[in-house]
Amino acid sequence: MLEQTVSFDLDLIRRYDTAGPRYTSYPTAVEFDDNFTADSYRQQVELSNQRGGPLSLYFHLPFCDTVCFYCACNKIITKNRKHAEPYLA
Repeated sequence: MLEQTVSFDLDLIRRYDTAGPRYTSYPTAVEFDDNFTADSYRQQVELSNQRGGPLSLYFHLPFCDTVCFYCACNKIITKNRKHAEPYLA
């Protein structure tokens, strides 16, 4: 029988032992408020563009073949791929 000792870095575990938003929620919903206007958005985009760096985008197509019970995304369960076509055109 093969035995292996597993060691855990407790400092690392403590560092990341916090609740976080779902991967699709950034900024989180609690960060949204009416004070963040269209002008605020434009200013933030301009600042971001000045810094350079990569851009990450997430596009959610709400059509799934089956239900994933761990998933909290808005979705429509369908095997009909035609529903996604307007999103991809």
